[in-house]
Amino acid sequence: GLLLGIIAILSRTTGIAVLYPPLAATCFINSTCVYLRVARPKPVIVGHFVSAIGGLAGIWSGDFLAGGTEFALPLKLGLAVLFAGVLMQVFDADHPPAAATAVIPAILPLPMAEHLFPVYMAWGATITVLFAFIWNRVWFEFPAKDDDHCVKNAGLFMEKPQIWGLCLCMVSLVLMSCRHPAPLLHDIGVWSMTLGVLVLGGHHLVAAIRIPATEGR
Repeated sequence: GLLLGIIAILSRTTGIAVLYPPLAATCFINSTCVYLRVARPKPVIVGHFVSAIGGLAGIWSGDFLAGGTEFALPLKLGLAVLFAGVLMQVFDADHPPAAATAVIPAILPLPMAEHLFPVYMAWGATITVLFAFIWNRVWFEFPAKDDDHCVKNAGLFMEKPQIWGLCLCMVSLVLMSCRHPAPLLHDIGVWSMTLGVLVLGGHHLVAAIRIPATEGR
């Protein structure tokens, strides 16, 4: 509850709109289910980002296939979840609350421009991760150690590319928050947030390509 209140205050102050219902579920997971893989920084930030893209793709596809008919809304909802699920699988970022990020735009108008939707949701998700670090590490390790993250880097059970991507997302969080006093910094933050998400969510794809190449040599 405290975390969602902070997000709402920051959203109103900075003018960066987000969807609160998906982030509310993320707040709960990040505060009470921290040992689950879905509470790790990568699934939280990347999951909301790619699900926003999947939701927009579902809306566009639904309008194209059944626009103006009674089947448009069900098709949009189904395709939004389908595309979001596929993208979360591809980017190894399964985060259940992000499914709501995908479907809400099919039902309600977005409070921001469509091209900013994924980045703004990543902004909100980054706040939840930052809060989770402060809140949880008082009592125990966060992110928690698991089978895929058994080695510490920079004092965290995270892979090095994930740490770099997370740091970039956090810097972008600050830059984007300067939307009113310094619009240029906001714009720079939008692009750097996108880059941070790509580093955070795409490093395993790069590794998967490099391993066969190394074996071939």
